[in-house]
Amino acid sequence: MKKHNREQENIKPEKHSWFHSKKDIEETSDAVEETVEETVEDAVEDTAEDAVEDTAEDAVEETVAETVGEVEEFTESVTNEVDEVSVPVEVAATEEAVDAVVDENDPEEATEEATKESDEDSAETDEEKDAEEDAEEKEDASAEEEDESDESDEEEDSEDKDEKKDKEESEKEKSALYMFLDTIKFVAIGLLIGILLVVFVVQRNDVYGSSMEPTLYSGDAVFVEMISVYTGNFDRGDIVTIDAKGMEGYSHDENLIKRIIGLPGETIKIADGNVYINGQLLDESDYLPADTKTYVGMEGQSRGYDEITLGPDEYYCMGDNRGGSNDSRRMGPFKKSQIDAKVLARIYPFNKIKFF
Repeated sequence: MKKHNREQENIKPEKHSWFHSKKDIEETSDAVEETVEETVEDAVEDTAEDAVEDTAEDAVEETVAETVGEVEEFTESVTNEVDEVSVPVEVAATEEAVDAVVDENDPEEATEEATKESDEDSAETDEEKDAEEDAEEKEDASAEEEDESDESDEEEDSEDKDEKKDKEESEKEKSALYMFLDTIKFVAIGLLIGILLVVFVVQRNDVYGSSMEPTLYSGDAVFVEMISVYTGNFDRGDIVTIDAKGMEGYSHDENLIKRIIGLPGETIKIADGNVYINGQLLDESDYLPADTKTYVGMEGQSRGYDEITLGPDEYYCMGDNRGGSNDSRRMGPFKKSQIDAKVLARIYPFNKIKFF
């Protein structure tokens, strides 16, 4: 309250003589009232601020009491100074002013407001706590759901992995089975193709004897094809294999290998070492050495094989070794059904490979 005391000291009226005018007394009284009101207002404001910071009700009551006491003391001193003039200071008015200021800053109301604010803050705090608790509960529930979801996902992943593993194993087994079946299929197809090739398309035959020299020698290996047998596509000059078993003049088991000279329906005549087809000299320079002569033995001449007209399915065949070949000149023409294959190439010896 030092501030108030200094203000009081500053506004302390000067001492006057015992005789003053009425006007001076009134001015002094007004100044006192204004000073009291200002002092009370300042004190109450400061007290209210201090009371809010500390304990509102106790601080305000204590400050008001002190202020009232100081006002009374100041009023009494002023009254004593004017002495006989006895400026009536209406303490009641001062008290009313104080009461008014106190009413404006009622500690009880302040306390109630503070309590109300505290309650509101507490309610807000409780609401916040409740909200936080609800949020925590939601988070916990969400975490539990996530944990359950994770567990479910893990179980599903495990099941998916097991299913995938089983599927992979099943696929591997199927793949192995398919590979095995494919292998069997390919082997079977290969065997079938091989059999078909060997039986109906291509075969390997060996040459026995010297009847085809110098074109083929005994021991040569040749490839033959049977397609021409089914199509009946034979030409003059083709080398063919012939099944001559049962024919007069042939006692071996091996097939013959000869060259086709005369075709079905043609007239073959052998005279003076030459071969004539339908009266025309046959040029055999492509496969016979120069100056090669062709003759028919007494046995063949007696059977009429030196000049003969072939039937619709008959072929006149001879070996290139005309002096050492047993062929149509002795056994007669061969039927189409007796021709087994047509020679494609000599494959052995390797240094004498040749296609015909």
